[in-house]
Amino acid sequence: MNSIIEFNKAFSYLKKHLGEYKKTRRISQIFTTIETILELLIPMMMGITLNTAVYTKDLGQAMKYGAIMVGLSLITMYCGMQASKNAGLTSSGIAANTREAEYRNIQKFSFEDLEHFGVPSLLTRLTSDMQQLSQSMFMSTRFVIKTVVMAIFSFALAFRASAKLSLIFLVGVPVLFIALMLLTTYAIPKFRKARYQYDNLNLVIEENLNNMRVIKAFVRKRYELDKFGIQNEEMFRLSDGSQGPMSYFFPISNFVLFGTFVAITYFGGIEIIEGRLGVGDLISFNMYAIMLLGAFIGMSMVLTMFMAASPGVTRVVEVLKKVPSMDNDDKIEGLVPEDGSIDFDNVSFKYEKDSETYQLEDINLHIKSGESIGILGPTGSSKSTLVQLIPRLYDISKGSLKVGGHDVKSYDLHTLRDAVSIVLQKNTLFSGTIADNLRWGDEHASDEEIRKAAQIAQADDFVSQRNDSYESKLGQGGSGVSGGQKQRLTIARSLLKKPKILILDNSTSAVDTKTETAIIEGINKNLKDLTKIIISQRVSSFKYVDRIIVMEEGKIADIGSHKDLYQRNKVYRQTYDIQQQGGGDNE
Repeated sequence: MNSIIEFNKAFSYLKKHLGEYKKTRRISQIFTTIETILELLIPMMMGITLNTAVYTKDLGQAMKYGAIMVGLSLITMYCGMQASKNAGLTSSGIAANTREAEYRNIQKFSFEDLEHFGVPSLLTRLTSDMQQLSQSMFMSTRFVIKTVVMAIFSFALAFRASAKLSLIFLVGVPVLFIALMLLTTYAIPKFRKARYQYDNLNLVIEENLNNMRVIKAFVRKRYELDKFGIQNEEMFRLSDGSQGPMSYFFPISNFVLFGTFVAITYFGGIEIIEGRLGVGDLISFNMYAIMLLGAFIGMSMVLTMFMAASPGVTRVVEVLKKVPSMDNDDKIEGLVPEDGSIDFDNVSFKYEKDSETYQLEDINLHIKSGESIGILGPTGSSKSTLVQLIPRLYDISKGSLKVGGHDVKSYDLHTLRDAVSIVLQKNTLFSGTIADNLRWGDEHASDEEIRKAAQIAQADDFVSQRNDSYESKLGQGGSGVSGGQKQRLTIARSLLKKPKILILDNSTSAVDTKTETAIIEGINKNLKDLTKIIISQRVSSFKYVDRIIVMEEGKIADIGSHKDLYQRNKVYRQTYDIQQQGGGDNE
């Protein structure tokens, strides 16, 4: 019963996304009500026909009542068709509206929020769980009213036909109710676990498909098949554990239904023999009994479906109700960064609020507008974490962070991130043309501006050599270009944003030193006022920077020029010497 209460709360919340489909829902409910009432009139007409026209052998009366029943049947069919059509439109409509609202809210999520739910879980909530919502809306629109109206009126009409025979229902209905409660009590927890198991299954599938090259390279197909098999078997076990018990409900329902018919036939026959009931009344009563028990069985299945859908619908609501951890409440309307200066004052950061461990501690760093900064440090020293705080991909835990002279929280997120362009090592391209991908930086960029940005990023040469040049099609994830070419295209895309701050986070790792030098030289020559932050494991990347920051264990260990750091910082000196011995192109 808790599942029904939980479902009702979640479902009521989602009804606000009906939007323009409120009208189709009302139309469906009206036609459903008319259809149900007409279905109840047909047994009554049949009883009247048998008791009057058939016994008196009045052919005219029989044809008259027969024509009325045919007419009622045709109207009932039309109403049923309209009810189903509008219910289907309503269920598809609310799913589409809710999916869009959920997707819009996901776009507001910070990295922390995305990590909280996980990509596989969000995929399930946008697809499979949304299907649960659609089915629930169809059932609530089409069948809840039908079963309730059918149950009330069929019992009233059956009682009107024979109050004595109606007592039989006091045995059948409770048996069905008890069976339903026992079965659902066992099945519902399994339904809930099954919804979350979809997340685990999606995770395995997503990892496998995204990393197919790695799997083939390491010949790990059998391992991945076994891993998928474990999750798939668990999915089967939970699905069978939830749906299996519910399959017992139909045999139990049939047993009760047939037992009721036997009792009605036996006791009804006695009533006819003793003259207290007509044959037509018994036939009508039988039909009402079928309708009543059918309505109860239908209502039971609707409730069961609601309880089974409850976890999925609730999960959809969780995403919609999730308030992004990174708010925009302190923004100052119209505020834009004055320049590309960056000021860290006693900044500390940790990913989890309850954690005692900080990934960054006591960062004090002041970067002038137009300055070039290099950041070097061992893996795990939080270099990437540091720069991701600048465009507020994460929020600082302590201290103060300013960009362009103002606290980052004073800016509208869109404005701040337009001013800060970050190119990651694994930056992604999308399916579409190369020009379409570059226009992510500026959707209104001219062909000339696109080519200029590509030239600075050393991408124009290889793009121009393709048959369709900038109109060349790329596959999903940017398939069709090499890793180094992809990095150069993402750099060009970022330059088209015309940012005040450019962050290159190991984004030249897949290109050779000569190409990397040409990229840095091109940026320095054409974008003199741009503040540049370069994260790299190659000391050669810092040839044109003003200062180099050495990071260790989430702290700034040292800052200075190449000459100063080489003299006083052991880590920097060892890194430089090793790379010089290896030809200066080490990763």
